[in-house]
Amino acid sequence: MVLAGLAGPIVFLAGLILMLLVVPWERVKELALVGLVGGLALAFLVIYLMQNYFGFWAFRRVDLINVGGIPLFLAASWFPLIIVFSHLLAQYKNIMPVLLILLAFPLGATLLHLLFRANGMLFYRHWNLPLTFILSLGIHLVIMAYLYAAGMLDNLRGLNRTPNET
Repeated sequence: MVLAGLAGPIVFLAGLILMLLVVPWERVKELALVGLVGGLALAFLVIYLMQNYFGFWAFRRVDLINVGGIPLFLAASWFPLIIVFSHLLAQYKNIMPVLLILLAFPLGATLLHLLFRANGMLFYRHWNLPLTFILSLGIHLVIMAYLYAAGMLDNLRGLNRTPNET
């Protein structure tokens, strides 16, 4: 097993660095609540349900600190990553970059699961990687819908209109 116990902290650190490189500090402060609820709180809920309640997943030696079997640093990595996701969605008015962002994050989560599985840090029971992608896509769609409804994605208003419509 490569990096036993360090994968969660590495993912968290990578997410934090990405956030600090991509998102201006003022924007981080604006999106902090979204990161806390749509990131950290949702991560704890999803991991708890998928691992502890339904038993679809089982993390092993992925993190230095576990709270109720939930890898703390891995769950915390959702905070900066959701801030990056939310910030990037607000930057584009074209559908193609928005779709790419919407697909990139679930693909990243699926790739991370693949790497954890290859290293013996994540085990599936009645679950698979395509379901991981679908679950992650659904989560990101819900976050995107919330951001849109909260008026945080004004750049996306009118994407469904043709150029001739007013």
